[in-house]
Amino acid sequence: MKTLYFFFALGLLVGPLYAQKALDNKVSDTIYNAPLNIPLLLAGNFGELRSDHFHSGLDIKTKHQQGLKVFSIADGYVSRIKISHWGYGKVLYVNHYNGTSSVYAHLQKFSPEIEKFVQDKQYANKSYTIQLFPKKDSLKVYKDSPIAFSGNSGGSTAPHLHFEMRKTGTAIAINPLQFPYEVLDKTPPTLQKLFAYPIGESSHINRSENKVQLSFKRTPEGIYQVSPIEAKGSFYIGVKGYDRQELTANKNGIYQYRLSLNDTLIGEIKLDQFSFNETKGINTLIDYPHLIKHRERIVQLFQNARKPLSIFKTIKNKGIVSIKPNETIDLELTLMDIHGNNIRIKIPVLGTSEEVTIKKTLNKTPFPVWSKNPAHYKLAHGSLYFPANSFYEDVYLNLETTKDTISVHKPMWAVKKPFTLSFNSQNSSFSKYSYIAYMLGSKSSIYSTTKKDGDWLSTKTNKLGTYLVKQDSIPPSIRPKNFKSNQNIRNYQFLSLEIKDQETGIESYSGSLNGEWILMEYEPKTNTLTHHIGARTNLQKNNELTIQVIDMLGNSQTYTTLLSL
Repeated sequence: MKTLYFFFALGLLVGPLYAQKALDNKVSDTIYNAPLNIPLLLAGNFGELRSDHFHSGLDIKTKHQQGLKVFSIADGYVSRIKISHWGYGKVLYVNHYNGTSSVYAHLQKFSPEIEKFVQDKQYANKSYTIQLFPKKDSLKVYKDSPIAFSGNSGGSTAPHLHFEMRKTGTAIAINPLQFPYEVLDKTPPTLQKLFAYPIGESSHINRSENKVQLSFKRTPEGIYQVSPIEAKGSFYIGVKGYDRQELTANKNGIYQYRLSLNDTLIGEIKLDQFSFNETKGINTLIDYPHLIKHRERIVQLFQNARKPLSIFKTIKNKGIVSIKPNETIDLELTLMDIHGNNIRIKIPVLGTSEEVTIKKTLNKTPFPVWSKNPAHYKLAHGSLYFPANSFYEDVYLNLETTKDTISVHKPMWAVKKPFTLSFNSQNSSFSKYSYIAYMLGSKSSIYSTTKKDGDWLSTKTNKLGTYLVKQDSIPPSIRPKNFKSNQNIRNYQFLSLEIKDQETGIESYSGSLNGEWILMEYEPKTNTLTHHIGARTNLQKNNELTIQVIDMLGNSQTYTTLLSL
């Protein structure tokens, strides 16, 4: 069903009435459409833990298809349009008249009126990638008419619709599932792993200063019972889990975490909204070294003072639990989805006076970076500059360098602010084809945006790891896919070419037909460049098609062919 209501009578639908407290009456009384006219099955939900960010919307499945009609959830006007090769791809922003906005991303194309508006600007700017801010009400949309078609553009890995709600004019994303979307969900979250983290001098869990994984079992009553732990001093809890809805196997994020001590609430995380300005703070919420080592995201119920997060609705003592010798406390952790399905985890804790037996080791190196201060290290063949607040915490780095490589530790800490890495070419054979690459493994690497200044090559980056100087003098390749030279294209709907660059990647491209610029759509996931033949295509009896592609170092390749009608 397409229609949904923000405000509904108790008993008609199961939904989180408590979540509506963050919304004013003007919003909660509004009637909205669903963005798709199909059952809403989620591949991803709001607040889900992603790489370097919280997921800011819903990923709605589109039956493995592209081209489904996308509807505006309410009357309004298009406020922003953006087309890019990565990220959201083709995305549409709509402002509604009640102070909310909706976002529709990874689109295949827009509705005819919006598509014409966009193409007019693309041809005027001679650019496929574009960002537009139409005047208020110049592109009105209505809840009964489609505004676009679903796709797989940008950074999408499979066809779906990424759908968001925001507070207009702010950087605040709203959880759409606060409102009664018809998403079938009777399944509680799943607990996968549980940890306790000692914190502070002489604190330990089961006589270890390192984090300890806690064992648990599910009782016949459905409660998860943790084996009793012995603790000294202070600690906090970390948890790994997921949530799942009916009719889909996707492991989505958990909406709410509640931690109680002796029946008193001491910590709560609730993902009803957040600011985009704080989304990188996810790296303080999760156990980042654990993520790097084990590829698992552990949510730490601990509020990092260097990056406080608004998703912490209740927090006492930063989420730290303290216990005295011979004291007994009962912790209870509740994991809940937005429809109220939940699981309870009981954690009995006994205070001990025993001393620690397993010490935490700190590898101190000659290269510390204090989180609040800048740091500058001159190396034999280069240098590193870390501005203040490069890291969320104080770190000790391992630095290694050769003539053509600089290794900046292992990527075990999250970088808050980009640092500058530079190579000195004074005693090297660097050339105009030299660039800095980041090693992905022992054999593969990717281009890191490189600046040349005299004898120096430098890059700004937020990735720890190994960097090296490489060479790229080879231009991109261009190969036609659905035509050949002197091809008759009378019945063709589009022209398709494969463009590739093996080293630094493609920086720009352009196409012309009979000397006139034509719109070429680039899909980097398939290395495909496409021109859709339409009213703007000035075809003649004999046509000269020219394609130029330039890589990140300026190496250029041009392909020219004749096409006939």
